Amino acid sequence: MKKVLKTILLVSATSILMACGSQSSLSSLKSAASPSSLTVNSSNSKASSSNRSSSSRPLTSSNDPNNDNQLSTQSGLVVKFDAKGARIDKITFAGKQIAKDGFTVGRCANRIAKGKCTIDGVTYNLTINNNGNHLHGGGTSWQGPFANANWTKVSETETTITYTIHSKDGEEGYPGNMDMTVKYTLQESGELSIEYTASTDKTTLCNPTNHLFMALNGDTSYNNLKLWIDADNYTPLVNSLPTGEIASVAGTQFDFRTEKTFDGSKSYDDNLVLNGSGYRKVATMTGTKLGVKVDVFTDRPGLQLYKDGSGNICLETQMFPDATNQTNFEDPLLEPGVNFYSKTSYVFTKAS
Repeated sequence: MKKVLKTILLVSATSILMACGSQSSLSSLKSAASPSSLTVNSSNSKASSSNRSSSSRPLTSSNDPNNDNQLSTQSGLVVKFDAKGARIDKITFAGKQIAKDGFTVGRCANRIAKGKCTIDGVTYNLTINNNGNHLHGGGTSWQGPFANANWTKVSETETTITYTIHSKDGEEGYPGNMDMTVKYTLQESGELSIEYTASTDKTTLCNPTNHLFMALNGDTSYNNLKLWIDADNYTPLVNSLPTGEIASVAGTQFDFRTEKTFDGSKSYDDNLVLNGSGYRKVATMTGTKLGVKVDVFTDRPGLQLYKDGSGNICLETQMFPDATNQTNFEDPLLEPGVNFYSKTSYVFTKAS
């Protein structure tokens, strides 16, 4: 009888091990995804959706191999993430690092003059953190509070990672409790999309972006870079603040309507007025040394072109700076009952 029981137990254990091995093999497979559609509703809308995946895997311990804060493609594009700042920690392509430190900016990207904004007749004093002005949502550093906060990761699948944060009423001077979600999706095509959703219980400002630093040649030089931006106009600055004018890029250093070699001797921290509307292709940057190209798609009206002096360039999609105080700029207001939605994508491929 003991021999029979021993045999039964041995068979059962073997079956369980075989089943676990099969499940592990299935979990390790990557599914190929086609590039996403270019038809996206891009405004603050009650009907907008974050398009969450229904196959989210449970978040257990940090030792779970299915919970590694990393997305990758078979072509060699690897994107690592960090919950601090809901950030793109690092991007490598064919073993070379081409981007880093893409932290989430909010509530409101870029500068607000003197930290003053008026909403529904009430003037709010926002945190001053940049030469007497409010930058990237305030906080104690220029990156802003969302960049330095520990976001909550709510799901991770083989192609997506989603983070969320709660910003309390009065934080950094902003009115209203705000809940924001950032969802990253990596397609096999090399498309890394960023989808923002947000809601509030009191009218507030909402203008998130990602501050991804890109060095497509993998070095600290601005040589061997080409840039195209679909923008006929830009917003001139005085002391880092917009004058309210929308001026032509013709004859200026901001004219990238025809692709040209990037001049690293010039300074850039300026907003370009993108042509068109809706989700569309707005920029292309190519590192000719490594042969890596990034195409930028967005539904936002502006793009902040920023050069950090260390070989990195940021192409930050956004509403216009200080828009809340400029009568001819669209005010980035979010009202209660409205679901904010915006999408930006960086598509990394080998240059032809």
